[in-house]
Amino acid sequence: MPTLFRGGAVFDGRRHRPGYSLLVDAGKVVAVLSPASVERLDLSGHDIVDLGGGLVSPGFTDAHCHPIQGGLERRQCDLTGGATREDYLELVAAYAASYDGPWITGGGWMMAAFPGGVPPAADLDSVVPDRPVLLHNRDHHGAWASSRALELAGVTAATPDPADGRIERLPDGSPQGTLH
Repeated sequence: MPTLFRGGAVFDGRRHRPGYSLLVDAGKVVAVLSPASVERLDLSGHDIVDLGGGLVSPGFTDAHCHPIQGGLERRQCDLTGGATREDYLELVAAYAASYDGPWITGGGWMMAAFPGGVPPAADLDSVVPDRPVLLHNRDHHGAWASSRALELAGVTAATPDPADGRIERLPDGSPQGTLH
């Protein structure tokens, strides 16, 4: 029996389509339908799934991975077990207490744990005041740096944003601690 997913949006693999519906039959996507197309459809014999304003995707495959970085991070300061700002700070502090290397590196934090998705250097400074810290987020498109790490890298208020990147900044223009 065909199933129509409606009442939300569809991601068709290239673009987000608000108001569109997805028609599936025998476990296969049959069509991505515009609102006008759905109105012309005879829905007798169809199961209808109301998306309640949500999003349906006809398929999601992510072959983009960083096994080397992920493997290394799991052997360094591993934040994948945390979910909140407090969790991450506890994990960083515990790792720093057990590791005497010159830098604290690792990763695995989620942007959602921080207001605006941008963890501040001041948080890292509060738990590791004596060493530079650099921790990549889970998607590897951002990093959380301590003030000492930013200082050693020469990142200041005068540093321009890199091509295709951004340095989060405090109101005075100095680096805030999150790099994209």
